[in-house]
Amino acid sequence: KDIKISSFILRKQILKDLPPKELRKIVDKSKNEIKEGIVVGFSIFEDKVGVAVGITKNLLKMYDAVFLVKIASAILGGSGGGGRKDFAQAGGVDKNKIDSAFDELSKKIN
Repeated sequence: KDIKISSFILRKQILKDLPPKELRKIVDKSKNEIKEGIVVGFSIFEDKVGVAVGITKNLLKMYDAVFLVKIASAILGGSGGGGRKDFAQAGGVDKNKIDSAFDELSKKIN
């Protein structure tokens, strides 16, 4: 699901039965597809939720993936998360809060 925000795209992806370690490949591929934007990927695997945030280089002065992924993780019932400014990953336990986590990130990005 892509949302146009000013000059870039915010993409939401929810993947079922995908180990969270695989999220990085999916998010990197999406970043290349959209050229300019932020990708938020969620994976549901064995009753756990993984979340990853990828940000294209041209937006790194405005956004930080680590900051965003920590917000999502807290909503999903996780704690922490980490990575770099352009890619960060975390986990959680409440797959029913995926939409809430994405909505909160959308507010922070707008």
